[in-house]
Formats: sequence, structure tokens, C-alpha cells
Amino acid sequence: MRLAWRLQRWEMAFVVIGGLGLAAFALWQAFDMRSMLTGCGTASAAPACEFVYPFQESHGSFFLLMQLIALTPFLAGLLLGVPIVGREIEHRTALIAWPLAGSRSRWLALRITPALIIGAAVLVVLAMAAELMAQAYLPKSELGFLHHGSRGVPLVMRGVIALLLAVVVGALVGRVLPALLVGIALCIAVSVGLNVVRERWVPSAELTVADEPGGLTNPEITEVRYRTPGGEIIGAQEGEIIVSAAYEAAAQAGEPEQDPAALPQPAYFGITSARYPEVVVRESLALGAAAFGLAGVATLLVRRRRPE
Repeated sequence: MRLAWRLQRWEMAFVVIGGLGLAAFALWQAFDMRSMLTGCGTASAAPACEFVYPFQESHGSFFLLMQLIALTPFLAGLLLGVPIVGREIEHRTALIAWPLAGSRSRWLALRITPALIIGAAVLVVLAMAAELMAQAYLPKSELGFLHHGSRGVPLVMRGVIALLLAVVVGALVGRVLPALLVGIALCIAVSVGLNVVRERWVPSAELTVADEPGGLTNPEITEVRYRTPGGEIIGAQEGEIIVSAAYEAAAQAGEPEQDPAALPQPAYFGITSARYPEVVVRESLALGAAAFGLAGVATLLVRRRRPE
């Protein structure tokens, strides 16, 4: 651990200070929102007490902070992972470090473990703080899929996969700055890919009225279709054409507005918030398996790489 700190003290310090700073701000936000609601029912009640979504005006920084938290695991993983092998090759210190270690696999494990422990510890604290802030922001609603990837276990797993991916990129490229640029592109691809496949971890189904957008739950909406008055499900484009044509015909004939019950109505398909834990478990298992695979690839690359 001391050796890892000496070699990567600036990266580790940045991750620790930045991550814990975001966590502290999130906890302060959560405390401030909860304290506003303690006066509800009294003469000094805050305006937030009257709304289901009480803090949209008073705590607008919530969404920006959640976006920053979502970026943190990828940034931390890149900063901690790329220099582990890339800097050794770039500075030619691998010529000394690898023979002295006796085993390159052992050397890599000893270098990755401290970075993984520090990064995971910071992300665990940040994930818990983000969870508390989200609960305080929507005290009357289920969190469900709200800001998935910015809180809880998914945040930590993204950091783990980003770190090991960065180690692999550093070993392949052998230069810190180019490896960081490649790593950024790959992390963006991973983030987008996780958002795309999230709806496939469990099968989607038609949502009930309670789970539709605007309610007290936050489901994962995967598709919007239309239901005809006869109960038939049609595509979104077809439904929109029928509704638009009906309103245009009524306007041209000078008739009153159409009765919504006589027109196709939106039908939402997706994953209910009650299945959120199942999605988290499946995603975490998949990312864990990918992390082990990346660790194996990194080990193979280091064992076969010329120290230059």
C-alpha cells in the first residue's frame, strides 16, 4: 500500500478528495432537504411541504450533482488504472520493477489491489450518500430506476469495471496520455451500452396506471404504444397518426374536441420499480464476471509484454 501511494499519490489523493467531497455535499443536501420537511404542519412550514416533488425549485443542483456522481466511477477508474502498467512502460521502470518482483502476475496483483481498495471504498461512501440524497429528494415516492448508475451498488460496480478496463488499456498502449484518451472513449461506450442493455436484464411488460410516468414510482420505460378503444395494442406511430387525424378532422368540421375515450390511449411498457433489485443483481453479476475477465486479460498482457 505504501509503494502504491508513493507511485500514485496524486491520482489517489484526487480520487479520495474529489469523491469524499462529492459525498459530503450530497449528505449536506440530504440533511438540508430533510430539515425543510421537519417543519411541515407548523406555522413556519416551507413551501416544499405542499408538493409531491417538493425540491425542484429549492434544490435544483440535485440533478447536476447526480450527473457528476455518475461520472465519478469512470473518472476514478481511469485515473487509478491507466498508470499502473502504462506509466511503468512509458518511464521504462518496468525493466527494473518486473524482474525484482519475481512474478509479473504477483507484481500486477500487488499494484491493482491498493487502487481497487481505495477506489471501491470511496465509491461505496459516495454511493451511500447519493442514495440518501435521492431518498430525501423524493420523500413520498419510490426511487425505483431514478438515476440508476448514480447511486447504490451499480455506482461501485461501474468503478471496478472502469479501473480494470483502464489497466488493460494502459498495458496495451504503454503511454499514459494516449491510454487515458482511449479509456475515455471506452468508458463512454460502456456507459451507453449499460443503459441500452438495462431493459434486457428482465423482460418488460405493460405497466399499470400506478406505475405510469408521473406517479409515485419510477419504473424503467422501455416502449410506448397505444391501446385502441377496443383494447387492441398498436404501435406508437400508428396511434399518433390516428389521434392527429381525428383532431384535424374535428377542427376542419368545426366540431368540439374529441372525446379522449374514443381515441387510442398511450400504453406504457417497461420494468416496474419493484423489480429494480433484480435488475441490480443481474447487472452486478454480469459486471463482476466482466471484471474477472478483464483482470485475466491484463495479467496475460503483462506477462507477455516486453518491458521496453
